[in-house]
Amino acid sequence: MSYDSIDRYVVSDLDGTLLSPDNTISPANRQALLNAEAAGVDVVICTGRPLSGVRPIFEEIGFKSNHSYSVINNGCTTVKSSDWSVITYDALSEEDLVYLDQLTQEIHPQLSLFDLNRYIILNRDPSEIAKMDASIVSAVPVSLGLQEVLEAQPIFQGMFIDQKEQIDAFQETYEEALAQRFHTIRSQPILFEILPKCVNKATGLKALAEHLGIPREQIMAIGDENNDIEMIEYAGLGVAMGNAPDTIKALADVTTTSNEEDGVATAIKRYVLQAQN
Repeated sequence: MSYDSIDRYVVSDLDGTLLSPDNTISPANRQALLNAEAAGVDVVICTGRPLSGVRPIFEEIGFKSNHSYSVINNGCTTVKSSDWSVITYDALSEEDLVYLDQLTQEIHPQLSLFDLNRYIILNRDPSEIAKMDASIVSAVPVSLGLQEVLEAQPIFQGMFIDQKEQIDAFQETYEEALAQRFHTIRSQPILFEILPKCVNKATGLKALAEHLGIPREQIMAIGDENNDIEMIEYAGLGVAMGNAPDTIKALADVTTTSNEEDGVATAIKRYVLQAQN
């Protein structure tokens, strides 16, 4: 495959990819994104984070144009990053939310739910681990009951959160049943995520590409974890981070350096900017 056609869209995951291990953007990665923008390449952030965890990143990068977009909530929501208007979305149904409400009555992990602006804990006061996770995405968790959640629709995705051992036990007991109803992802040791059935980062990216009239062949997508698999496979050029598991590297077209070594900047320089020269 020739990679010199990857000249329209750079798509990057955040955690473990664009962000360093300390959750900051390195100067090299930030400059590479700005250089890509200056060269006429549009930039898309594609992340499991909610909107609250994406807006500060865009403010820090400081894009100059209005041609930047985000696919958030693991593909459930696409937004234009210049004004944060929603372009497309998929959401959990009312029946899904009632089912999840019943499930929370019998399990230890807490259930986080996400509308466009809030990090919601269903039926309980936020645990310390939920507060910690929310702080990473610049949010303060709020506790709501089922009726309040139903009134808050659309709810884009859910996330069971607890210590690793509790999530291990939860996954072993409930994953098979949940996978019949939802798209499920064990994205981190402390997180087990649920999305509307057949929704993932690739479906969100595909919806955005179709909205903008961009063929997949002109998209480079960079990621490092299980929730990036479909996105990497969908893109014209799928790039695995050097810190990604071997299973992710095996399905990608190429592998860049790690997030400790400015892997996003390396990929942009090698497969986008140099290809234009």
